[in-house]
Amino acid sequence: MKRIGVLTSGGDAPGMNAAINGIVDEARKHNIEVRGYLEGYTGLIANDYIELTPEVVKPHHHVGGTFLGTSRSEEFKKAEVQAGVAKQLKQDNVDGLVVIGGDGSYHGAYSLSKLGIQTIGIPGTIDNDIPLTELTLGFKTAIRNVVETVDIIMQSASSHKHLYCIEVMGRRAGDIARWTGRALDADGIIAEPGDFDVNLVKETIEKSQAMNKRYQLFILAEGVMSAQEFKEVVERETRYPIHPLLLGHIQRGGNPVAEDRILGLDFGEHAVALLREGKTERCTAVIDNKVTDVSFEETFALIEK
Repeated sequence: MKRIGVLTSGGDAPGMNAAINGIVDEARKHNIEVRGYLEGYTGLIANDYIELTPEVVKPHHHVGGTFLGTSRSEEFKKAEVQAGVAKQLKQDNVDGLVVIGGDGSYHGAYSLSKLGIQTIGIPGTIDNDIPLTELTLGFKTAIRNVVETVDIIMQSASSHKHLYCIEVMGRRAGDIARWTGRALDADGIIAEPGDFDVNLVKETIEKSQAMNKRYQLFILAEGVMSAQEFKEVVERETRYPIHPLLLGHIQRGGNPVAEDRILGLDFGEHAVALLREGKTERCTAVIDNKVTDVSFEETFALIEK
């Protein structure tokens, strides 16, 4: 193996740059060149890349986002485009490809594998919604971002005796809501549809106010409903005014916490090791607190359920 490629795809996640660093470090030990394709699959289609060396990568290791850029490419879903990309990779003697992203990114890598390109996935998504791994890149940083931001907001909420519903990311998984709600000692955590009951919300507010707590806080996963919808339902059914707040992309930002930097390095190193072993259609994972790997097909099967 002489040359491999890497790209970041879908939503950015803190720790992606650390994973790229891990890939380059491990590849360099074995005299393997690394190409970084720009703007995700869009750059792969255009064959737009830069050579990745420690001098290029090291300054970005601790920085959030992805210095390679990212995108969501509808064009890459076309079979003829995938075939053209596979042909180009083979012509360029790119022996393997590491794709960092979520399950949509995995599907692109899986398609290339079926065309003879050795591919490995790294789970990079703050939602922590990839099956068969306990952690995804960016999740721990997102938790920090939400907790620190809501701590600030609640100082003002306490001054005014306000009641807040804060909507966090998690369209398919409620892990951000669960973890941050617990850390913030929220009055209510609504991580999945079955968690919402307007009568329980009313009862929870009454109990909190009876304890003379100066603010009430509900953490809501976006996959359940929006904070605005929560406000409309609760205000219609109760006498309590709700302050809805969508945190949005602040959850993705900022430099990665130590856990995501280390996880990125570990994932990157393991991905290169898998390529060198001739493995394909695998994705790195954390199981029982250890870095390992699972198959794309196993992962897809659980997502579809």
